Amino acid sequence: MSRTDVLTRPQARDAERPLVARTPEERSDEAPEKLRDEAPVLADGTPRRAERPCLLRLRGVDIAYEDGRPAVSGIDFELHQGESVLFLGPSGCGKSTVAMLCAGLIPEAVEAKVTGEVVRHPSLDAPGAVGYVFQDPDAQFCMLRVDDEMAFGLENQGLARAEMAERIRGSLAQVGLAGQERANHAVFSGGMKQKLAIACALAMHPRLLILDEPTANLDPLATRQVFTEIARLARAGQTLLVIEHKFDALLPWMDRVVLFDAAGRVHRAGPTAEVIREEWDWLVAEGVVAPWKARPVWLDGSPEGGPDAPSGDAADTGAWRVAEPAAAPGAARSAKSAASAGSNVAEPAFSIRNGRLAYDGRLVWQDVSFDVPRGAFVAIVGPNGAGKSSLLQGMAGLQRLSGGEVRLFEREIRAWRPADRVRAVSYCFQNPEYQFIYERVADELANRPVGNEVPPETMRLLEAFGLAGCAKQSPFGLSQGQKRRLSVASMLREPHDVYLLDEPTFGQDARTQQAILDRLAALHQEGRTVVITTHDLDLVRRYATHVAVVADGGLLYWGSPAGLWQRPDVMAKAHLVDDVRPLEEGDAAAPEPQGGAGPAMAPEPQGGAGPAAARPARDVGAGPAAVSGAESWPASLAAEPLRKGLVYRLNPPWHLVTCVIAIAIGIFAHTLPEAVAMFLWPLVLLFGAARLSPRRVVVRLSPFLIFYVLYVWTLTAYARVEPGTRTLDFLWMHLSYPGFIAGLVLAFRMLGAVCFGVLFVTATDVTDLVVGLCQTFRVPPKFAYGTLAGIRFMPLFQSEWTKLRQARQLRGKDARWRALRPVTYALPLLAQAIRMSERVAIAMEARGFRGAPADRPDGRAYYRVVPVRRLDFAYLAVVCGISITLLWCF
Repeated sequence: MSRTDVLTRPQARDAERPLVARTPEERSDEAPEKLRDEAPVLADGTPRRAERPCLLRLRGVDIAYEDGRPAVSGIDFELHQGESVLFLGPSGCGKSTVAMLCAGLIPEAVEAKVTGEVVRHPSLDAPGAVGYVFQDPDAQFCMLRVDDEMAFGLENQGLARAEMAERIRGSLAQVGLAGQERANHAVFSGGMKQKLAIACALAMHPRLLILDEPTANLDPLATRQVFTEIARLARAGQTLLVIEHKFDALLPWMDRVVLFDAAGRVHRAGPTAEVIREEWDWLVAEGVVAPWKARPVWLDGSPEGGPDAPSGDAADTGAWRVAEPAAAPGAARSAKSAASAGSNVAEPAFSIRNGRLAYDGRLVWQDVSFDVPRGAFVAIVGPNGAGKSSLLQGMAGLQRLSGGEVRLFEREIRAWRPADRVRAVSYCFQNPEYQFIYERVADELANRPVGNEVPPETMRLLEAFGLAGCAKQSPFGLSQGQKRRLSVASMLREPHDVYLLDEPTFGQDARTQQAILDRLAALHQEGRTVVITTHDLDLVRRYATHVAVVADGGLLYWGSPAGLWQRPDVMAKAHLVDDVRPLEEGDAAAPEPQGGAGPAMAPEPQGGAGPAAARPARDVGAGPAAVSGAESWPASLAAEPLRKGLVYRLNPPWHLVTCVIAIAIGIFAHTLPEAVAMFLWPLVLLFGAARLSPRRVVVRLSPFLIFYVLYVWTLTAYARVEPGTRTLDFLWMHLSYPGFIAGLVLAFRMLGAVCFGVLFVTATDVTDLVVGLCQTFRVPPKFAYGTLAGIRFMPLFQSEWTKLRQARQLRGKDARWRALRPVTYALPLLAQAIRMSERVAIAMEARGFRGAPADRPDGRAYYRVVPVRRLDFAYLAVVCGISITLLWCF
């Protein structure tokens, strides 16, 4: 144990394996004497926190980022083994910053200045000793397949392959993803991805597990499943640190609560029931809890449950016991009444008839028909992956439906000029970063560069949305909650007839939720049409005039919220209230599945039937790019599913070496027969060794054919020829036969090189290539696995391009001419690539990818073994030998 002014990592790493979660009593004898606090023995014989090992102690800690201002200050905090601790506080108050310090990511992976006393147990520095589940699961994955993703952290721990396989199976069963080992997680829904992230952390058997807003993007069913797993872990004695805005169901399972104020200071820390009971008014005043929300009744000794928990038969059907709030917002209530009264005669703002959406043959929803009256406040609800965001984008004209039509103010949506549609409709993406097109918060909110003098109207908006101190910061450097507020504020800044917002309140504390909803209610009162997607039925109850339930591949309900409360069958089928039902004792104490510890989460609902089995990630509605793009390029770097050909059995790095040498030999082809031979030889390998059909070979070579035609034409028209050579003069060009032959030689030579490239890509699993580079050629894992993480993100850039174009169109900042888009988008895409790589690098370090496992090939274990066989040397000799022979013969 060390005491330092700045966080340091002990030089000597503890070699002990991270402990399996056990009760605090079972592990109390492991506490080093110097870590134990001195405290009196409790008279009632309950477990004494002071006698558990102290894993972490902070005293007077300040953390400041690049701008020098403290993100948090004066933090005093202790974490003992076996404790479950909940961090509560307003959005942007520094909870995640403290969590990253506890995980050891600050200041090593995330640059920040740390002052004060930080005392860490040495065992926390072992790879995998701290498991960290981030809010965005996409930002923490670095592999392509589920089992490889889970094995990544286990490899850093140096586990044996047999133990890795056992832990992978057990952890997947534990979170309800059994049998998904070989799945491509790029096509998982948001709930499935978050459960996979939890499984990755649990597989490492961490000493400390940190969950940072794990349910921010999840639907009620997935939220309940995650909460159930947290409760089980807490009951089992796993040390937990949880950050969560939807915390009610977790309170009975948390030992302690730490309250942070808006300035980044600890307001109070102590036993959960005591702190929540005595500080409830403070939580309301700070905006952590909504003012209309009743305090949990179990805090006062009442039976477990809450004011919103189902009772009686409703508990079985999934119905929600709804009580009208004591004081609903006046603006929203009056607007709601006005819209409801006039909804029968109002001109429809939107009309959808027989809407159908499918991605690459996968049905998302069909037979969707409804009218949105002008001046209505509509909430679209349903599970993750049901297509809510896609429906909203279809209404905005950003997503073309597979069938049916969408009409905006009695006019087909595609008939609107883009400029007119942007003036009529404002759209806010679910991912706030899609919205940003400037590098400063003030510029983003003003929709133009404003310099050092921020306009008064922009300052008023910054203050209204709690961003007054962030005017000169980068929008991408804000907390998730602040990003959401900025994206909503930027799209509500200018007047429109219709406002479409995708999850406008996710990840927000009660105060900022109220600020956003008050603004929407004011627009609604003015007669504007507001349509949102949400998982929050309290929001629906208090503000919506109409609600649409999208699930099971269609529209399950369209009507008033009051009518929905009378349809418990619909609410249960769409899993709308799973997150408000209290967790029961049995949820956290279910029998353990084989190979794991704890109950299995229920399988992820797909929100559809039949072909809709695979859903776009996070329901972002990114269109075909979200599915086909995510599968296409990485899948092309995986070996063909039927490995019948010779090349599929080769060691990928040695195959790469063979192809490079063969391509180098082909460079020496200078006559047409030599060039043709250098083209036909790899073509024979594609047909024979790779077992590709002629059609597939043609399809894979076709993108390059235009370049070869240009080669031939250019050399035919402009090649330098010997004096006296006959030429055909055409305009300024001099066509010659020797130039034509030279063009063919170059074209066939390049086609031969491309054929070898296609052969390698077709036969190679990119993960085997990366692992083989480390095992065979001793490439540092930091480089090899970093490259693989980058490859995983390449398909996402198609989606990023689409979103960037849409965001600029919605803000009226798109390039005037289509040809200028690559120039306009290049810098934003590069910046996004850098941000994504930084986040993945942090997540990889959080899973133990630092020190020896990252620097030395022999410093880690390997889940995959990629051996070098005699076949690899024989293949190299034959391919290169025949290439040389063909050159010699021709």
